Amino acid sequence: MVWESLGGAIVSAPAVTSWAVDEMQVFAIHGDGELWNRYWDGRRWHDWESLGGELVGNPSACSWGADRIDLFARGADGSLQHCWYEPGGWTSWESLGGELTSDPAACSWGPNRLDIFARGTAGDLVHAWWDGSAWSWD
Repeated sequence: MVWESLGGAIVSAPAVTSWAVDEMQVFAIHGDGELWNRYWDGRRWHDWESLGGELVGNPSACSWGADRIDLFARGADGSLQHCWYEPGGWTSWESLGGELTSDPAACSWGPNRLDIFARGTAGDLVHAWWDGSAWSWD
C-alpha cells in the first residue's frame, strides 16, 4: 500500500464522514486551532478550507442524511462546540456548553437524531443529544 499525502499541517487525528455516494469529507484541527476540511467529490480531492473555531483535541463528524454533516469538537475552554453543513453552506460554530475532559464521539441513528458522548470533569461519561428540535444533556 502506498499512502497519498493530502497536505495540511494537522495537529489532530482526522474525522471522516460521508453524506452521499462518492462523496467524503475529512476534517482535522490544524496548528492554528481551527478546524479545516478537505473533500472528495468522486473524481478528485478539493483544497483544504478553514471552518474556523478555537479547538483542541480531535474532532468528530457524522451525517444523518443527504446534504447534512454535523461536526463536534472540544473548545479551548472545554465546552462542546458544534457546526454543521446544509445545502446553504457551513454554519458558524456554536457552544453547546458542558465541561469536557475528552474529545467528543458523535453518531446518528436516524434523520434529525444526533448523540454525542465524552468524558466529563468527574471522569464520568456524559451524553448530549439532538432530537430534531432541541439539545439535551444527561
